[in-house]
Amino acid sequence: MKINLKTLFYFSFSIVFYKLNQQNFDFLVCFFSLNISKKEIGLIIDDIATLPQKIIEKYQIGMVKTKFFFPELKNFPGKNLYQVMMETKAHPKTSAPPPGDYLKAYKNFSKIFKKILVITLSKSLSATWSSARQAKILFSEPEKITIIDSKQAAAGEGLFVLRAKELIEKKLKIEEVEKELLEERKNFKLFGFIKTTYWVEKIGRMSSWQGKVFHLLKNFGVQPILGIKKSGVIGLTGFKFWTKEALTVLFNQLKKEAEKGKIKVAINYTDNFAVALKLKEKVEKDLKGEVAFISEVPPIIGANSGPGTLIVASFIYD
Repeated sequence: MKINLKTLFYFSFSIVFYKLNQQNFDFLVCFFSLNISKKEIGLIIDDIATLPQKIIEKYQIGMVKTKFFFPELKNFPGKNLYQVMMETKAHPKTSAPPPGDYLKAYKNFSKIFKKILVITLSKSLSATWSSARQAKILFSEPEKITIIDSKQAAAGEGLFVLRAKELIEKKLKIEEVEKELLEERKNFKLFGFIKTTYWVEKIGRMSSWQGKVFHLLKNFGVQPILGIKKSGVIGLTGFKFWTKEALTVLFNQLKKEAEKGKIKVAINYTDNFAVALKLKEKVEKDLKGEVAFISEVPPIIGANSGPGTLIVASFIYD
């Protein structure tokens, strides 16, 4: 990247000027972007990927956020979403980002990158992919944008994004990155443990009799395991017998996956951070696996599954 002294001066000045006038800052950023050689591929994701902020900043990843409304949260400083849900029994409202949010992200990233790779959660679970696609149609240079449905969500989508970044850093062309990701998509798995069906029954996603069967099984030590199927939808993917602990249930699933090759893991927690940490330790010690990150279950999922939910995702590689 070549930057002359004059350009550097204007850019430094723009950072100071930002505090005074946002509009002029945007103008100067545009000026700066025209005076540097653009990078090849920029990466835009949604916040359902649950990547920690330090990873977002490290890899310069753009993020489009889902909409979230939960006024009760402000009344409980120091507590996270799921602790407040447990205490109040209130239910958050969430929705996919509108196309306009993606369009704004495309415009900003096109000033810095020649091509833009957009990764979304499974289009079978949300309108997020549809919003990204509509924004591409509206964008003045749609040929610059490639959109990939990860067929994942939460921790699974986060691992998918990290894999995309690894491929980008190998200096592959965007067509090569897309091909590699689509071929490897089957190697990403997600497993979920929910403590109660109260929340899914409350929003009408499960009938009361289904909830009763679920809890009857759990009382007999049979743990239903949720996951993402090949079609990209969340559903029942199996059972674990003679255990009631989320840690044991999910670790055994990861252990089975680790038999296929090297394993990289991500973990999402709700009000059970201590359990997530114990799971991380077991993965690293017993499976010799890498835990890429630990973060909260995204609200758009956790609002349905509720407190007590624990999610793990894995990526198997050579």
